[in-house]
Amino acid sequence: MTVKHIFISLLIGFSGFCSIHAAQPNKSDSSNAEDLLRKADAVQRDLEQLGTSESAVAEAFELIGQYDEMDGPLFMNDATRKGLPRKPKAGLELDYAMFAIQQGLLDYTYTPENVKKFRRTLDGKKFESSSYFPGAVEPPKDLSEVVQVRINASQPTAWGSPVSGRENPARRPTGCYLAPGSIGILRVPDALINKGYSVRVGAHSWDLNKKPLIKRLDRVLLVYPIAERDTLIANPLGGGIYIEVPYEADAGLVSVAFKNVVRAPFFSARSFDKTTFSEWKKTERNNPAPWADFESDKFMMQVPSAWIRDLDDPETLMADWDKAMDAVSELFGYPLVRSKTVLYLQVDVSMRGNANFPGYPQSNYPYNAHNPEQCRHAWMIKGPQYVNWTVFHEVGHSQFFSKFRGEVEAVVNLPHVAVMNRKFGWSLDEAYGSSVNDMKHLTLDEVAVMWMVTDNFQQGSEMNHSNRPGDEFKYQHRGFGKYVEIANLFGWDALGRFWQMDNELYEPGDKVPQNNDPVDDRILRLSVASGADLTPLVHFWGIQPENPKALAKAIRKAGLKPSPEIFQRLEQYKTLIPMNNAEFVAHSKRVYPGGLKNAQNPLYGTGWYKAQLNEYDESNGQAAQAALQEIIDLYFPEEIE
Repeated sequence: MTVKHIFISLLIGFSGFCSIHAAQPNKSDSSNAEDLLRKADAVQRDLEQLGTSESAVAEAFELIGQYDEMDGPLFMNDATRKGLPRKPKAGLELDYAMFAIQQGLLDYTYTPENVKKFRRTLDGKKFESSSYFPGAVEPPKDLSEVVQVRINASQPTAWGSPVSGRENPARRPTGCYLAPGSIGILRVPDALINKGYSVRVGAHSWDLNKKPLIKRLDRVLLVYPIAERDTLIANPLGGGIYIEVPYEADAGLVSVAFKNVVRAPFFSARSFDKTTFSEWKKTERNNPAPWADFESDKFMMQVPSAWIRDLDDPETLMADWDKAMDAVSELFGYPLVRSKTVLYLQVDVSMRGNANFPGYPQSNYPYNAHNPEQCRHAWMIKGPQYVNWTVFHEVGHSQFFSKFRGEVEAVVNLPHVAVMNRKFGWSLDEAYGSSVNDMKHLTLDEVAVMWMVTDNFQQGSEMNHSNRPGDEFKYQHRGFGKYVEIANLFGWDALGRFWQMDNELYEPGDKVPQNNDPVDDRILRLSVASGADLTPLVHFWGIQPENPKALAKAIRKAGLKPSPEIFQRLEQYKTLIPMNNAEFVAHSKRVYPGGLKNAQNPLYGTGWYKAQLNEYDESNGQAAQAALQEIIDLYFPEEIE
């Protein structure tokens, strides 16, 4: 089948093809559903032909060239500049067809076998849309120039409880970039051949096929297994070049070589290779590729090169990111240098999903590919002390650490607190307040009040962890206040010891109780790590023992005693309780200094506070006092010093 036939097939069938992916056809109209499915199947079969015929590939590129000449390249012409709606839109049939053909070429043509077999046809063939994304760069002038690069070709067995992506390949930047349409050559030592290593062209590894607005090809990277000394690499979009190091590989530091590549800005803060100020200012930041790489042994990111052309001090930037990564590793009891970086950040045309997600890379940061100089996420090149709270929230998710039930969207904010307080000198209150919804004004005292003014606290009930409106944990400071209070009273190292014990106890194959750690056992382990009985503190923060007598016996057996610090803190909490409506109103203004104008659902947030403004009175204050006194009397029957 020729590409012209493919094109006709696409024009006839693409509307149905997209409709099936956007929404299933009406099952009551079976003939229509079957017709759409036939067309979709035909389109898919036709696209697969692009991997089997060199003449079909040549005709496909000719067809794309005609489209580019007639309308302008995809995502750069008037019809598609703002993207293509995933749901088919009338009048854009040709544009959808071009999208499908280009995606088909990437998916089916650029295999290791085809790059060899179709080399003459593919050499010099590029998508003109590459000037939009990932960006324009000219091929090297000297095709014979050899670029030598050192990489860490090991990824040792990770220690402790699993974290996200632990056994996936580690990505190692090379500082090299393949120009769109070029065919490069990678030469490697024997230690990398047929050992599971591969070479990646294009850093953007997330498939965006679920995005409602198409702003680039869904899949833009190409990965070539390293199966011989020389590996041909190609990509009609071009892209950064990375060596993928398999889990438990142990080749150590190796040198690899490239031909027919251009250089990308690359700042290395790796232990075995550190870019100097002079190298950065004179050479690296001026390298022509459109994407810049930053890598240490603990942190990695890719940003548009346009963002870093005037960056003068990447050394301090990377040192700060390393300090932040150390705070995360210390908190969760891991070595400071792990088998791959703790965090890997990346900019893309769209967020990876419909909300923030963790990942390798963490790709929640859109940029304008039509204007890459516009730096929308300046914190990436200013340092971790400038991040939005969601960055370390997602880092928290990626660590897969154990939690009490209900804490999954709460205690993941703890890394932010540790980073800012331990490494950048923020007060504990300032670090805690800023860790959720950027409420920097909130203090630990005020958050304790936010719990004590609730019906559940006043009735002696646990914190609501229903995962429905009214939940008192999710995205809320009070949902992880117990941990911040532990750090406040017993130091951050107490928490580090706790999670380090989890790591030490982990055996391969164990199921880590990430989101539902047994209550009493967790309280005991937290207490041992802190050197004090934490039961009353955890109880105060809405998690009550399941078998109080057995837990108390285990606490005594561990040699732990009631804590004067906790007793004094509970007594202090009593003085904070709003005892009448006026004091509650004053409290609400401290929590929401901007007012309650946008209050909505009365079950949470500003809506809950607005509903309580005319309800809270002396009886609520008295009930809160009584509930707290009951906790104190339960755990401290005699006053302690």
